[in-house]
Order: sequence, then structure tokens, then C-alpha cells
Amino acid sequence: MITKVWAFRIIAGGVPALLGLIVIGIIAAQRQLLVVGESGALKLQAAPLYVQEPGHETTGHKYQYDSQLGWRNIANWKATTFGRELKTNSKHLRDREYAFEKPAGWKRVLILGDSFAWGYGVANREIFTEVLEDHFERFQRPYQVINTGVSGWGTDQQLLFLQAEGIKYSPDIVILAFYLGNDPSNCVESVQYGLHKPFFMDLDLSLRNVPVPKPPADQSETIRSQVDRHTLAVRIIEEIVKTCQSINADFVLMKFGVFQQPDHPAVLAANADFEAKLDRIRSSIHYLDLDHEFRTRALSFAELTEGVDDGHWNAHGHGIVADILHEYLLTYSLVPSR
Repeated sequence: MITKVWAFRIIAGGVPALLGLIVIGIIAAQRQLLVVGESGALKLQAAPLYVQEPGHETTGHKYQYDSQLGWRNIANWKATTFGRELKTNSKHLRDREYAFEKPAGWKRVLILGDSFAWGYGVANREIFTEVLEDHFERFQRPYQVINTGVSGWGTDQQLLFLQAEGIKYSPDIVILAFYLGNDPSNCVESVQYGLHKPFFMDLDLSLRNVPVPKPPADQSETIRSQVDRHTLAVRIIEEIVKTCQSINADFVLMKFGVFQQPDHPAVLAANADFEAKLDRIRSSIHYLDLDHEFRTRALSFAELTEGVDDGHWNAHGHGIVADILHEYLLTYSLVPSR
């Protein structure tokens, strides 16, 4: 026979447990997670949505849906890119851990970019951002290099990231790794790579498609910008420059893309058109033309990309880019020689 005391204990222990199960069930039904907030209090957080790039069956790459940016790297993720190490940190960066607060006595270089900066096809330690940081360490320069690249991002998404989160790292130098091959075209439509994204409608940078529709979303009505791709790209770069000026950071535009087809008339015409439109702001930026540097060093497309089938830099190519960038920063006194 169960005594009243035991009955009370069973009820006292069982009712909260039952209520807890009910709450867990409700949370699960709403696809939310119970997490600990910054203050230590429990809060509900929507479970992450994941998106995959075209060809993910081969690459294995996937990303996390983001209502403001379209997609971003998954935090604390371990995987491979074409069989090579792929790791992200707690802040969604394909890099080691960095606190927002800059350590005393240190300076920071923040890299914006797409799959070339993200390191498509190479291991974490082979990306030019890591090799550049190794150069600084070798010569005992107190510089951290923070890689914020995300595969597939346009310059518009990179600007939005810089304004919302990148400036929290207090960078002293911001480098935009600008791929002429598709960065401009990525900025002029609301859908890229089968994924919805934010974009700017005009030269006033009127932001559209935010919050970004959750996947899977209808892609049949793609919205296009009212401005041609190179004009809009330069306008966005100008806004990145203004953001850098607001935090007293130097800005470097590192352009590339001709190296893949250096004699193709359409590629040369696109480069000439971009260069002409860049003239409007050229005097206010540091400009590193990687294509010119590749030609000066007689570096072939095969040498820079062999082993990575889709035209991205291989480990050797990333090493060369790091060397060129390091030399440029020293030449223009953006980093002290000693």
C-alpha cells in the first residue's frame, strides 16, 4: 500500500516532469531549441535551417540560412572540401577562434570575399589568409588575419556582413577579395545559386528581399536591380570604403578574375569596363590588381589551379596570393616593415 507521503512524492516529482515533457513537445513541434542566453537565462531559439549548394553531392558543402544575409557558414562545423579539412569557429567563420575584442598591442586584417577567400577546394591551413598570418608570425608582426569569406556571397552580402558584424572585430585593415568573374553579377539579382539573398535595387542602395525568404522558397519571380553589374559593384565598394573610414580602417581592393581566361575578348572587355567605372573612386582606395601581378610573375592558370577542377586556386596558388598580398601591404606601408 502506498502511503500518503510516497503518493505526494510521486505527484511532486511526476507533475513537473510531465510538464517538462509537454514543454519539450511544444518546443519540438515549433522546431525551436531551448538554449542558454548571454545572461545565463534559458530562451527559445529557432532551430537552424540548412541550405546546400548546387553540386553538393560531390563537394559535401552546406550552409546555414540567414534572414539578413541569405546564407552563411555553419558554426562549429567539421567536414571536408574535396577531401581536405574544413572547420569553422563559433562565429561562423572558416578560421580559428577570435573574440570580437581585439587583444591589447595587436592589429587586425579582416578579409571579405566569396569562395576564393573561403578556400574552395583547399584545407583550412592552406587558405591565403592563414598563410598571410604565418608570414606575420614569422617576422614577429602582431597582426591577426580574420577570414570572413563565404562561398557564393556577392559584394552586397559582404558589405552587409561588415556593417553588422565585421566592424565588431575592430579591424585596422579591411581587404576585399573581389572576383570579377561573378561578384558583380551576384549583386544584381535576388536569387543566386538557387538560393534567395538580399540585394540592392539602385545606386541609393535600397535594400530588397530582406528578410530573406526561408528555404525552400519560390524562385520563379527573381527580382533584378535597376543598375548594371559593374556600376552597382563599384557603388557597393564605395560604401565599404565609407564603412572602413568610419572605424579608421585602411581599405584594400584586391581584384582578380582575368587570370582564368587572360586572352578571352569578353573577359578583357568586362575587366576594361570595371576598371573604367572604378576610376570614380580609385583615388580613395588601395588597389591591388592580382591579375596584373600574376602576369608579371608569368604564372599560368594551370599553375594556380591544378588539382582544383573548377578554377579556384590550389594550395600553391593560395600561397602565391599570400606572398603578393604581404609584399603589397609592406610596400604601401599598410603594415610596418619592422
